[in-house]
Amino acid sequence: MRNICAFFAAAWIAVSLPTFAQDSIKKGDKSWTDLEKQLADINDQWVCAHKHHKNHAQDCVDFKNQIWPSTFFEISMQGEVTDKQEMVKRQTATATAHPVSPGDAGPNPQDFKLMAVYGNVALATDRTVFKVADDSGKIHVRDQATVLRIFVKQNGRWVPAGAALVPVK
Repeated sequence: MRNICAFFAAAWIAVSLPTFAQDSIKKGDKSWTDLEKQLADINDQWVCAHKHHKNHAQDCVDFKNQIWPSTFFEISMQGEVTDKQEMVKRQTATATAHPVSPGDAGPNPQDFKLMAVYGNVALATDRTVFKVADDSGKIHVRDQATVLRIFVKQNGRWVPAGAALVPVK
């Protein structure tokens, strides 16, 4: 009986810890706002957008390959689940075919919002505008998506862990 009570106590603590961890950061607090700014910058780095834009497409792919954990995944606007290895492979092929990424071509996240923090997991949303350059170099909007961004804290650092894209019609 004592073993059963100890088991249930340990299980309750394990299940409750993420809830208690969430209470340490409250929406609207300075710590929340600071984390939101930090994650927005990491998000821009992740997609090589804004001040983190890279003119050489392969530089962006190489950066993502470094910062994504091995378990990184993304759910595309078509509903396809793709892991890190396949994403790096596909993006390398695209970067080889189109090595120069002019101006703000590529994903451009806007309206980044931190939605929830559960211990070492943070969930955020943004609206990402996907831009492409035509043959003359003029930039056009190709698509837009509302994106769920998943971040995890590993070795004291926040890193992108996954994303799910929902098309904006």
